[in-house]
Amino acid sequence: MKKMLFLLALIGCNQPGNGWPDPVPLKPVYIPTAEDSAKILGPFSRIHPMGKYPEMIKDNVNRQPELKIEEWLSTPVSLADFGRALKPGQAMEMAAFGGGLTAGVMNGGITRQSQQTNYTNLLAHQMGITNFAMPLFDKEHFNGTGYYIYRDTESGYPNWDRVINNTISVTTEIPSTIPLYQGKISNYGLFEGSTEWYVPGWGCENCDLPTLLASRFKGRSPDELPYNFIVIEEFFDRWMFGIQTTRQIGGFDYSFNGSIMDSGRITDYSINYHLRGKKGVIFTIPRYQDLPYMNWYSMKEFQNAYITFDRNGTADGVIDFLKPFSMIPTAKLHALCERFKGRAFSANFDDIEVIDYGETYESDPQLFYNAKIREYATEKDLAVVDLFDLYQRIHQGGYRTDDGILIDGTAHGNFFSSDGIYPTALGQAVIANEVIKAINRHYDANIPLIDIAGFVNTVEPKK
Repeated sequence: MKKMLFLLALIGCNQPGNGWPDPVPLKPVYIPTAEDSAKILGPFSRIHPMGKYPEMIKDNVNRQPELKIEEWLSTPVSLADFGRALKPGQAMEMAAFGGGLTAGVMNGGITRQSQQTNYTNLLAHQMGITNFAMPLFDKEHFNGTGYYIYRDTESGYPNWDRVINNTISVTTEIPSTIPLYQGKISNYGLFEGSTEWYVPGWGCENCDLPTLLASRFKGRSPDELPYNFIVIEEFFDRWMFGIQTTRQIGGFDYSFNGSIMDSGRITDYSINYHLRGKKGVIFTIPRYQDLPYMNWYSMKEFQNAYITFDRNGTADGVIDFLKPFSMIPTAKLHALCERFKGRAFSANFDDIEVIDYGETYESDPQLFYNAKIREYATEKDLAVVDLFDLYQRIHQGGYRTDDGILIDGTAHGNFFSSDGIYPTALGQAVIANEVIKAINRHYDANIPLIDIAGFVNTVEPKK
């Protein structure tokens, strides 16, 4: 680009004389779509935990929106009482910050419908808030970043097809950007994002994907919004990033401690910066072991198993199967499980692919973080949404909603989407009800719960 600018400067300064060559038309700037990005493992592929392994993604397919969420959102709702969450005479103005859960990640991508079925949007509907603005992708680019769907396999281990039609564009400039969102924003959730992204002067040179996603909000600060109620869900993505990228998980890894490492309590400046005495909710962190993502490849399927792993560059780590451990899903693990299925399993892995007993202990949010979140919530008068408890009960099986809908937390169940990490539309509705319960309980409010059975009947296509 610098060479091109230099050439244009020369052209402007030198008038053509005899023998000046005919001008050569400039090539137009190529703007790839998320479809192209998906085909070449582009910037959005990392949203899906297996998107970086092309051998796991089989076909490119087209899909149209299926959910009738706009029909559900148009239904009337009983008047909400916000209790002491608002001062007398105040109108509710809510803003949300967080990671992929709050951004509306579903099936390893973000689409217009996954944004519309996001728990914050459902919460706003139940609250009767008409001014809550999700930064929706436009109707033409309804598949947003693209997403992934399970495909049937003989082995039962997952593969995916990639949905690539009607996706957003990505510029080739550095840094890349996606189309700027026009309009009010109430939800500032980003995949791998947090409140830090909206503190003046904060930057992250190596955060390429959330930087790209945040380019939609360029110049749009939440400080410009006079919100008085805040939703904070920002620790889960950090936790997941840590277990996927940390070779030897320990108590001093930032992903698993944050400000607790230095002070013994949550003192994150960015949270305090946005909170400033406001009421709101904050989320506990669920165990990653309760996610289908961590259960796609179970060692229980083999007659016996012997697993070693390179610790500090030498094969001196051996999994003790009598103690808790986890395997990070990879294409290598997939291939080995298919190879050894029904027989004895024996393999050596890199340290980053194995979470042994000690690392399992060090990365348990219930032991080292959730109590501090609750302490912070008490100090700041925030309601606590206990995702840890919810995900654990769903993982254990038999969990039913208040109106009797059985929730299945397995890979092909109704709570988690095909990325094995983020919820389906039904899962988002269940979480929205947990938020409502927390607000009602903590602030003596009376916000009506979502009728989950009615939600399913209205939103999901009849089969």
